[in-house]
Amino acid sequence: MKKDAFAPSWAVADILKYPAAAVPYFTVVEVIENPQKFKYRFWGTGLADVKGFDYTGRSPLDHLPEEHGRAIDREYRMVVAERRAIAFVHDLRPRTDQPSRFQECLRLPMSNDGETVTHVISYSDWQTENEKWKRFFETQ
Repeated sequence: MKKDAFAPSWAVADILKYPAAAVPYFTVVEVIENPQKFKYRFWGTGLADVKGFDYTGRSPLDHLPEEHGRAIDREYRMVVAERRAIAFVHDLRPRTDQPSRFQECLRLPMSNDGETVTHVISYSDWQTENEKWKRFFETQ
């Protein structure tokens, strides 16, 4: 990382620096400018197991239902605009035949030039008990 960079750079080999148990729950999107859009460069196998899809090479806007894809796209736009890590909690159904599950997601900006967000790496987790999240949202 450059001394004055706001975020570390990202390279394909960097994914191997993370704990092996966490890697299946990572995604990496590339930020494509003009017009700004996002493309998955890495989609972990654990996410493919949970969600039933592999989005490698695709856009977050390809997620179904469409409103879910738009929400994910907005989250990436927030990380790019704010140039900082942001955590999100989703109440979602990975597949229509599954009950709703809460997904915790941390999205981290990466910068290969030290000035702009060039990639966003995300980690998703479903380990917090659903009842804890339900109680949290009921008190808000």
